Amino acid sequence: MNTTQHAELQPALASGISDRAFRLYCALVLTTTGEWTAIPKVAAECRITPHQARGPLTQLVDKSLIERERVYETGSSGRKTWHTYVRLIEDATEVREAA
Repeated sequence: MNTTQHAELQPALASGISDRAFRLYCALVLTTTGEWTAIPKVAAECRITPHQARGPLTQLVDKSLIERERVYETGSSGRKTWHTYVRLIEDATEVREAA
């Protein structure tokens, strides 16, 4: 499992991502320990809506800094719906250099 103690900000700084994407990456580094985290929770840390977080999170996925997973599960209303989760990649430095 990834811990934020080993996560670095340098790969994100050098990747040419938007300011909002960098803020979301920092929120993941500072508030998670490598577990899957729902997009609304990460977006709330940056004081943006989940919809506003979608584009910047795609940038982070494209740069191999995070990974994303969609899960079909029961929502708060009791109906089945898709939920999207993100987490830091085990070693973003190695992944980025390999790409």
